[in-house]
Amino acid sequence: MKKYINGIIAGVISGVINCLFLLFAKNLEITVFISTFISWIVIGILISSVNYKAKGVIKGVVVSLLVSLSSLVYTFASTIFGGIWTLITTLLVGAFMGYIIEKTNIK
Repeated sequence: MKKYINGIIAGVISGVINCLFLLFAKNLEITVFISTFISWIVIGILISSVNYKAKGVIKGVVVSLLVSLSSLVYTFASTIFGGIWTLITTLLVGAFMGYIIEKTNIK
């Protein structure tokens, strides 16, 4: 159970970080902030529960890309710069989450 709590905490922190990045974008609705926050909590739970035989950073990148793929397609269709920025933050924050979750789940 501890690993899921670690995933939720890492997801909340990552969601807040991503929402802070979104403050730089103009004309975003509140639903974008809410869906981003919820997505990162779900990503945190999934990273903590995945049983890949890979390092935490790789797990974080793979899971965050898979979960964010649909929003990446939508974002790239709207704006290239926003899509690139979303892809970069997905990779960096996903890797960070995977690393943190792996280090805090030591038995």
